[in-house]
Amino acid sequence: MPRMPPATPRRPKSRDDFEIAIICALTLEADAIIAAFDHYWDEDSGLSFGKARGDPNSYSAGIIGSHNVVLAHLPGMGKVAAGNIAAFCRMSFPNINLALVVGICGGAPLHEDTPILLGDVIISTGVVQYDFGRRFPDRFEMKDTLSESVGRPNLEIRSLLAKLATARQSQKLRRATHDIIARVPDAYPGRSKDVLFPAGYRHKHQDALECSVCASCSTDADTVCSESLKATCKELGCDSKQALRQIPSNENEREPSLKIHFGTFASGDTVMKSGKDRDQLIRQQKAIGFEMESAGVWEVFPCIVIKSVCDYADSHKNKDWQDYSALCAAACTKAFLEYWNFTKRGIDFGAEKEELRKRILKSLHFPEMNERRSLISSEAPSTLDWIFGGSHPQTFEFESSDNEESDNDLIGATIGSTDEDSDPEEYSDEGGGSSDSHEKRHQGPKLAGVEKESQEYETPEPSLAKDYEDYFKTWLTSDEPIYWISGKPGSGKSTLMKFLLRDPRTLAALKKWHKDIVILSHFFWKPGSFMQQSFKGLMCSIAYQLLSHDLNLIDYHSETTSISQKASPSDWDQDQLRKLLYSYRDQTSQKICIFIDALDEARPGQDTLDALQFIKTMISPKVKICVSSRPEPLFKQQFSGHPHLQMHQLTKFDIFQYSRKTLCQSTNLEPQTLNLSHLAKKVAELADGVFLWAVLVTQSLVRGLSNGDSEQQINQRLGSMPKDLMALYHDILRRSAEDLLIYREYVSMAINLMFIASGRRSLFSQVTAFECMMVMEPELLESYAVLGSQVLAA
Repeated sequence: MPRMPPATPRRPKSRDDFEIAIICALTLEADAIIAAFDHYWDEDSGLSFGKARGDPNSYSAGIIGSHNVVLAHLPGMGKVAAGNIAAFCRMSFPNINLALVVGICGGAPLHEDTPILLGDVIISTGVVQYDFGRRFPDRFEMKDTLSESVGRPNLEIRSLLAKLATARQSQKLRRATHDIIARVPDAYPGRSKDVLFPAGYRHKHQDALECSVCASCSTDADTVCSESLKATCKELGCDSKQALRQIPSNENEREPSLKIHFGTFASGDTVMKSGKDRDQLIRQQKAIGFEMESAGVWEVFPCIVIKSVCDYADSHKNKDWQDYSALCAAACTKAFLEYWNFTKRGIDFGAEKEELRKRILKSLHFPEMNERRSLISSEAPSTLDWIFGGSHPQTFEFESSDNEESDNDLIGATIGSTDEDSDPEEYSDEGGGSSDSHEKRHQGPKLAGVEKESQEYETPEPSLAKDYEDYFKTWLTSDEPIYWISGKPGSGKSTLMKFLLRDPRTLAALKKWHKDIVILSHFFWKPGSFMQQSFKGLMCSIAYQLLSHDLNLIDYHSETTSISQKASPSDWDQDQLRKLLYSYRDQTSQKICIFIDALDEARPGQDTLDALQFIKTMISPKVKICVSSRPEPLFKQQFSGHPHLQMHQLTKFDIFQYSRKTLCQSTNLEPQTLNLSHLAKKVAELADGVFLWAVLVTQSLVRGLSNGDSEQQINQRLGSMPKDLMALYHDILRRSAEDLLIYREYVSMAINLMFIASGRRSLFSQVTAFECMMVMEPELLESYAVLGSQVLAA
């Protein structure tokens, strides 16, 4: 039954309508592909599709079968040139979903006991970059791990190749290719010109009297004369009797006998002309084809290499076969695209994959996935810029009274920055929050001289800020895999992590590490749901974000059918999630940066250990991770040796600014000898970087000042404050009834926190607010920094 001709596609409206690119390195390869065009769009009234600004490539657009294709012409051979051309092609033709690298190649003499002859076609199932690795004094070691090597084809390509490799489909593809070649019968060189010599038989002047240089060549390390490099075997007298195989007597000299092989290509920037090196790659990498372009294209496009053997990758190069082999490769490409056409028509992979992606995204999602990050207070204006080399706070000094110890160097070199007219956004354990409602409640008349007292005296910028700036910016742009941000409870770790995720300078710096970068994040939260505390929640969150960004995440997983049946996070087990993420990391070229906040709030025990193991295993040349936690011994041990920022050392200036302004704006009376700026400075030092402690203590001092306490009483009040957050709350309960009024809001906050954390179950009516405070966990107290006034309104 005659085959129906393929439907002719319409002229593309723009470059966006092209989905197939063909890349050829040599003019003779491009000529063969253009000859396979069924129509040339470039010849339609001289109309051209053009190219993007800055794209130096030249293109030919046309039709092959039922496909609109664009041919990119390479200016030369090599994977670097091919990679550059492919990258520019992606810029001009953004919807390319298949690139075919087509042309001629060297071939292995055998493949699975089947001879590979000149003119045979090889279709890639993988590519190995054989000249990429490490040179030691005694050897060269290829980088051949999954994370360092070229990735395998995507799911759609692997599926089609598996089908074509079957005996029936391979035979059909061979016949279709042969039918196209038969239209040019005079192109076939003849099997008599297909000669395979032993690997050690050198291409040189075989007559010792003709050339003294070649006569001295007896080992692999010896050189041959330059003339022999250009001469044919016939001119040099290479002995055909040395050939490893002879032409069968029953084979028609003029009848092509093309076969199609599926296997691995070895790709490098050198032309393979050594039989012994060829055989070594065959043994070590199972390579059956040798060429120079595919490794560069493979990193840019979903790619298939279709090349025809024109020599045996040894010193006996044979240009007699180049034109014919280019024709065979072009013919096989045309036949191959008929199958790609069937795949696209018969199975709508795009729609199917999109539907599968939606199902898997739904199965990974849990309602509280972004809750913690959303509730964290944003940084106050101008704070945290120091980490990118922005405005640094200056050290500040004040005169001390005669009867007090000098505190000029209490704060010393502090980090963080706030404008003098800005408050922290909320009372936050994330350091640097502010609350407009609080400011309105406590504003009062300012006393004469207060504003003067509140000015700090500038000194040179501290070196500590510059150190952290250099460390973090260097980490973003380097191959260093881990950066650890540690800090005491309430020091502002989570606010910093949220700031880093939102600030465009983070992405800009990461793009210096790699131009194509994806930023992912997860925020642990101990008072939250199981998924917010668990290792499984981390895995689901990262996988969800990856799949939202890259549809090909599904392609890199070998168990697509099983994962497509999942409906919710409960259907996933941790091993499946690990495998999904590790497979993606190993097989993609995508660079990833992950921010993991509050690792110490993961469920203690196995979940914490699993999260640490995941971090250690996930990092690679493609993946780097920034993690924050309290400075607990386990994390110190795990992250020692990696760049490290101690957050609680960096919030003193912010605390000073908050405390000073609150004291100045919230008091009506001031002891004549009391310097409010000096008092705020003491609060900043005693807080030791814990912003929430400073908030509570400052409110106590405001109460004392409003009561008309003397300087001695104020200093006594400050000195008696417990240094620990939990101890401070216990101290609140022991104070006078009048003083307790100050903390009524905080008691209300605590009860509401317990109310929320217990799943909105009512508390027993006989339990008093003070008894509730006594049994609260520190994590719930710290949550005030996240929930702030939202808790009071709950």
